[in-house]
Amino acid sequence: MEMREVNLRIYIGSLLGFALALVGSWTYWNGVTFDLRLLAGTLVFAGLIFVGEVFPIRVSSKGTIGAWDIGLILAVATVGPTWAAIAALPAALFTGRHDRLRAAFEVGHAVVVVYLSGLVFSFASPPLLLGTSASTVEVVYGTLAAGLMLLAANKAIVLALLEIKYGQGFYETWRENAAPYLPADAINLLTAGTGMLALMTYGPVAAVVATGGAVGSQVLVHRSRAKVREIGELKARNLSLEETLSVSNVTFGTMIVRDLGRRDGFTHRHAAATAVYAADLAREMGMDETRVGRLRLAGLLHNVGLLGLPEELLLATGKPNSIAQSRLAEHPARGAEALAAVPEFGEMASWVRWHHERPDGRGYPDKLRGPWIPQEAKMLAVAQAYAAMVLDGPSRPGVGPAEARERLGAGTDTEFDGVVVRAFLRILDTDSEGYRMADDHRFVFPDPGEGPRVMPDAAIPSEERSQG
Repeated sequence: MEMREVNLRIYIGSLLGFALALVGSWTYWNGVTFDLRLLAGTLVFAGLIFVGEVFPIRVSSKGTIGAWDIGLILAVATVGPTWAAIAALPAALFTGRHDRLRAAFEVGHAVVVVYLSGLVFSFASPPLLLGTSASTVEVVYGTLAAGLMLLAANKAIVLALLEIKYGQGFYETWRENAAPYLPADAINLLTAGTGMLALMTYGPVAAVVATGGAVGSQVLVHRSRAKVREIGELKARNLSLEETLSVSNVTFGTMIVRDLGRRDGFTHRHAAATAVYAADLAREMGMDETRVGRLRLAGLLHNVGLLGLPEELLLATGKPNSIAQSRLAEHPARGAEALAAVPEFGEMASWVRWHHERPDGRGYPDKLRGPWIPQEAKMLAVAQAYAAMVLDGPSRPGVGPAEARERLGAGTDTEFDGVVVRAFLRILDTDSEGYRMADDHRFVFPDPGEGPRVMPDAAIPSEERSQG
């Protein structure tokens, strides 16, 4: 740290020495001209540079828009480097007012960039307020060249300071402290050129309007971009909140299904199996992963409408009478109503409502015929029915995979959609016996505390009690 401090002092001392050498050389070769117009111009530019340095407009975490470099470039071209350096001193001294070493750096920095820029401009024209015979094109190109030198010298001085002060490598220093500002620097250079063109063509008022308008337009463009980014961030936050809400709703739904499963020992296992089978069916039939996840979740929650039905009805043994059948047949509509209350589950609610509809129109609750039943509802129908067949229910044992396949085949195009049945049979043909029996690790009912995992792979959503 002590060595860095020593090096920093040496660097700033060398910068001041170089600044004094430039001042002396310029004065020796060109002298110092005093003119009231130069003094008035210096005061104007001093105010512009001071405002640009002290009150920059921050448009991003890495960039600012200000009149500092624009003011310096125009000052060099208008009043010359000597008076431009004087115009830059108030801003430099104000910036370093709390630290003498910082003040010395700011003064040396300002003087060096101004005189180097003035040296370049002198090849095109003398300062404009002293009169010039150069053409407008020569003056504008001279301004752009002088501005380019000023910006390059400014970058070099600042990067050297940061490298000495913080011990950063050149590439890292460039990437963090120079590269992000290059677009703003380029626009400021063009703004200075535009201001000079307006001055030469239409006079001082036009130059002020052109320069101020250019700076203002930069601010508006950057502010607009910042607003777009802000809107994007708000949308991302809103999406995150919606996902959190969705996870909370899923967690609540799985808790309900698990509670039903505790009472009958079946509903939660049937839900998990339906979820797995429905998701695999969706993949087999070419749906994207977003759709697959939604269908898996619908499978997990498709029997949520059983909540609220009397326990004696859910646990009854033997064939239910007509009243009991009527009450049980209410569960798709009840489940859809519960899911529709959550905005994210609106489409899913329709699948749940119609997962007991049949292609022949003999299903419930709305007796829809094949073309009117959503494809996802047809998949849920096959998935839940097969799961109900192979799993042991509260009042009857499950059947073997072969018999379950036969029953699906017998119901093709009457009870179940034929395309969906054939797709499901292809899946059964290529998977393990544990899969066909719904009893391997993929069929574990998800922990309600693992809401976000309801969308992943195997052990996830879907619950159907299987009312037949």
